[in-house]
Amino acid sequence: MKVLIGHFNSESNEWSYQNMAFENFVFKHGEECLDVMNVRDIFEDQDIEVVPSLYANGHPGGLIKKDAFDFILKRFTKKVKEHLAEIDGIYLYLHGASKVVDLEGDSAEHNILFEIRKITGPYMPIAICMDPHGNLSQDFADNATIIRTYRHSPHTDTVETRRRVAEMLVDLLQNRRKITPVYRKIPIMIGGERSVSTDEPVASINQYLDELESDPRILSASFHVGYLEHDGDKCGCSAIVVPNDDKYAAYANEVADSLYDFVLARRFQFHYHGIVDYPNEALDRALQYDGRPVFLTDSGDNCGAGGDGYSNYILRQLMEKDDYYDKSILVAGVVDKYSYHKLYDKKVGDRVDFHFGMGLDELNKPIHLTGEIVARGVVNNRFEINSHMAEAITVKIDGKPISLVVEGESLSYTDLHQFKDSNLDVDDYDLFVVKQGYISPDFKEISPFCIMSLTNGPTDQEMEQVRSYKRIMRPMFPYDELDYRVEE
Repeated sequence: MKVLIGHFNSESNEWSYQNMAFENFVFKHGEECLDVMNVRDIFEDQDIEVVPSLYANGHPGGLIKKDAFDFILKRFTKKVKEHLAEIDGIYLYLHGASKVVDLEGDSAEHNILFEIRKITGPYMPIAICMDPHGNLSQDFADNATIIRTYRHSPHTDTVETRRRVAEMLVDLLQNRRKITPVYRKIPIMIGGERSVSTDEPVASINQYLDELESDPRILSASFHVGYLEHDGDKCGCSAIVVPNDDKYAAYANEVADSLYDFVLARRFQFHYHGIVDYPNEALDRALQYDGRPVFLTDSGDNCGAGGDGYSNYILRQLMEKDDYYDKSILVAGVVDKYSYHKLYDKKVGDRVDFHFGMGLDELNKPIHLTGEIVARGVVNNRFEINSHMAEAITVKIDGKPISLVVEGESLSYTDLHQFKDSNLDVDDYDLFVVKQGYISPDFKEISPFCIMSLTNGPTDQEMEQVRSYKRIMRPMFPYDELDYRVEE
């Protein structure tokens, strides 16, 4: 037997300044594609040959340019056509949160699946692993055979889930039967920072999903939180229940209704995880906290959810302070492509004098800085990227206990190893300002105090107040009052 595999990843933020072009994706083909998808051995251990199509990984950013998507889609469909007579099934990782400029239906993942299904016909098994921050539709479910998401946010179970979906496909190929996923649109829109899996209600939802999957009649059950950083008819939460066999289809529909009711009944429980405050209060609390290290997150410009990283708002807040409570501060980091290029040829120890800020709106107004370059490195040596733009240049600002990491690409600091990658010592700083939403496990583990600042920006957390959604299903919580059951 043979299985064709492929990977597509992108989170598309409509309120980001930058679009995702061809050069913003990392592409791997052939053996490289097989090696990075973490499932090769699952198939080969069962004497199933794996056929690579394409690995296309784009970090979160703006909308995807149509020519970049056309290349990706053509590569997928070309490989399916080439191997159609040989393959017995298809395994895909499709994130679910993309939006493509000038594409009918918007979603890259939907389009990829639909075009592949046109080639294979209705009966070839297609198993799909997804991110819970992805948007689904009935049409997507109708064209797939198996759909399963990660459970946890932050995503600590990615490899485990990808391998589990591969095992499900292996079992289906060895024990052929008809499987049809059951889909329910849940009329709730919530951001990722209100759906951390170690907190309620997602902890209870995940426990319920585990219970559902313990039933031999149910192959998998998933809750899709969705992705809200663009407008579209697929926005909102979803539930997917996959029966182990279509002879259990009626039961799977009952389970899907039960899961729908379980989530909908908890819609008022979704809340920000951890400590949250508005920008002035959040900064004061971080500065005044008697302990170290403290982490303050610039949630409105979360690069991990497609923010540009351009906002220097918290840096400007800091520059205006007189009392820093004896704290050494690292702002890690802010993107300014102009300053980055000006500093790029400088070396550690060089004095610098520059205007910092992209100057595109109120959140990234330029300010004049002088200082010394104290470190050079990369933002993340484990992150796949195509250019030198991942480098990090750290400037110690004159007259202030503040060091600034100048970036050329929108990459978040989320792991402790990244500071070492940037040639920075975590122990040298008391307060870290990072561009995240919910705090990462690495930082939470070492910090006695983490606080999320509800800053403005492309990933503004108060989306129900600042975003104008025109294409979403209505009624939709929190915009509308809901009857107990809403039919799509």
